[in-house]
Amino acid sequence: MSSVEVKLAREAASLRPAGGAEMDVLFVLNNLGVGGSERKIVRLANALSARDMRIGIAYLNEPTTLLKDIGENVATFFLSRQGRFSLKAHAALTDLIDEQCPRNLVSVNLYPALYVVTATRGARHRPRTIGLMNTTEMRRGAAWKRSFYMRVLRYLDWTVYGCELQRDAWLTADSPMRPQSSVIYNGVDLNRFAAARAGAVGQRAHYGIGENAFVVGSVGRLVAEKNQMPLVDAVADLRATGADVHLMLVGDGPLRSALEQRAAERGISAAITFTGALLDVRAALRTFDVFVLPSLSETFSNAALEAMAMQLPVILTRTGGASEMIEHGKEGYIVDVADLPQQLPELLDRLRLDNVLRTRMATAASARAQREFSWDAMLASYQSMFGTRESVSHA
Repeated sequence: MSSVEVKLAREAASLRPAGGAEMDVLFVLNNLGVGGSERKIVRLANALSARDMRIGIAYLNEPTTLLKDIGENVATFFLSRQGRFSLKAHAALTDLIDEQCPRNLVSVNLYPALYVVTATRGARHRPRTIGLMNTTEMRRGAAWKRSFYMRVLRYLDWTVYGCELQRDAWLTADSPMRPQSSVIYNGVDLNRFAAARAGAVGQRAHYGIGENAFVVGSVGRLVAEKNQMPLVDAVADLRATGADVHLMLVGDGPLRSALEQRAAERGISAAITFTGALLDVRAALRTFDVFVLPSLSETFSNAALEAMAMQLPVILTRTGGASEMIEHGKEGYIVDVADLPQQLPELLDRLRLDNVLRTRMATAASARAQREFSWDAMLASYQSMFGTRESVSHA
């Protein structure tokens, strides 16, 4: 256990009432809609609950799509937010803190942090407050939000970032908040993904893709931020040279019609598969030869980690923790967003033509996922931070 985790574990032990019936962790989320962050918290809550921790999830808004996926031993609370800042939701959270006495109160990203900070100031019970940061960059014209939330974050006891680059974006080296922060990388369930690589040929037939096609794939919502349009153009450029290349886009969203239109304009509609949103992406990943994440903004992509666990080379844009996830030229490639139109067709064709290179990168990607980004390692980091009895006794 690191010195940071020991410190947090001992702090948690000092906060635990003698009766021992308090809630260990209460997560506060915007909603339970289908998103990478929300899925991660639900899985994390279920896993911590399975380790005999008392866990709760409070959510401010609908939708509640993931409610059915929450384990029966994880308590859920709807705070019924109304308006920009809901006094009703604020009061509900304050009451909830006093009723459940959580040792750790965890905001998932920025807006819930506002409720966590203000509600604890009015509650009789004072938990340790922790912010899990998902945002790295603010949208253009929203600089005021960054300044505002920096003030909010100062009132938290601890902040957790998804990668070092994200932490550096929020906290300077001399920031008084930096000693009260840590980085916990996302983790992937290696057993679930590593064993799913077999059967690619049959899976391609299911999607109507030729056995010998070179399949370029991406997983993510079809929205402007995910930037799938350069993928369509890259595949069109390669097919114009006579290369048998197929594109598979896993996900759905408002950009789908524009992507379909671009494919039609480039004459490659038959060479693109839109799967829509999938609850289980493993079957689709089996068909890929390479995974590409052309996003304009990311923190530390779960989709890329899953592709690496499935033994796929990855091509990432230089955003968020890409350079912490892979080494350029070893597990795949990192490309500046502005250079995608020029470099992406060339890199894809290099991997298509060089099976030895592709295999070497795939093997390296899988090995790095196993070595550095396992779900078990991530879970252990969170469990230690929250200060379970087990982590304290071994500190």
